[in-house]
Amino acid sequence: MIEAVVVALLACVALVYVTNPLRRVPHEQPLREGPTPVEEAQERKVSALSAIVDLEEEAAVGKLTIPELEALREGYEREALAALAQLDALAAPAPADDPLEVEIAAMRKRLACPSCGALRDHEGTCSRCDA
Repeated sequence: MIEAVVVALLACVALVYVTNPLRRVPHEQPLREGPTPVEEAQERKVSALSAIVDLEEEAAVGKLTIPELEALREGYEREALAALAQLDALAAPAPADDPLEVEIAAMRKRLACPSCGALRDHEGTCSRCDA
């Protein structure tokens, strides 16, 4: 008789122990809507750079010709640079009220190529895309 009570008591304790995680309210970790902008930009950068490495490996074994490699690489480089620019913009501190910083930002904006975002030379032509 005492053995049955002990076994029943141990069974109840085990049942409470096993079901305890199921009874907890999931307030400890809030549900995330999706990746943050930084995570998205980081993923885009890694994806583009990995694709460039894959393209170079395929060209090395003869699966791609040099013109095909250059055409495909250009698109992935543009994507990686856009992701890096987004990461820089997200990581940059708020713009200061320093007039010199404002002037530098305005100069960079004027010199940026409208096609690819690279800085143009003093003649106004882009060294990357000749725009």
